[in-house]
Amino acid sequence: MILKWSNIDKMESFHISYLLYSEGKSIEIISKIRNIPHKEVEKHIIEGKIKYSEFKKNDRLINIISMEKSKRVSYLNNLSEEEIQSLTEEIYKRYIKFKNPEDRMILIWLIGEIKDEKLVPFLKMELKSKNVNFRRLACSALGKIGKVEYKEILEGLFEDKNPQVKQYAIKSLRKIGDNNTISLLEHILQDTREKDYVKRAAKEVISEIKDTKSS
Repeated sequence: MILKWSNIDKMESFHISYLLYSEGKSIEIISKIRNIPHKEVEKHIIEGKIKYSEFKKNDRLINIISMEKSKRVSYLNNLSEEEIQSLTEEIYKRYIKFKNPEDRMILIWLIGEIKDEKLVPFLKMELKSKNVNFRRLACSALGKIGKVEYKEILEGLFEDKNPQVKQYAIKSLRKIGDNNTISLLEHILQDTREKDYVKRAAKEVISEIKDTKSS
């Protein structure tokens, strides 16, 4: 059956959830629209992916995305170097095919866990996204990779209009920040308009950068 709203009378429950998902709606939004629990929506989406998407049931990347976070972490920790390289290639080839925001957020998180610089261009792309969650998670992923060459990119995000993105950018500099970072963070501390949690992050990171330099 072709999934389109004109066929709604013929659809099963999971069809409707998956069609909403394919239009880019989050699990939370679908749950509210349909007045069903998150877990049920998640099951519907997995069923829809298996049945209707280009991905198949034995698709490793889809399986990883569909896992609960704790299982996903455990799975990654048990991968060999060769398996990690293979997963990196899968993400590299297929990243832009994942249009749903929640899938994309998990992929950004995966890049931070894998720490392969081949995938950094996707993070740079997401730092320009209108989606706040993409930007903040991309900051976090760059911080996990922890290379000094990304320091200026993260410092540039101190000007982001969203305070959460700014907070994530600040925290991501704890290992790669320098005296210039400290100077920028001190300006944030002096800004009376700044959110308290952003200032707390700035204080913590200033302290950590100074401790690193003195050790």
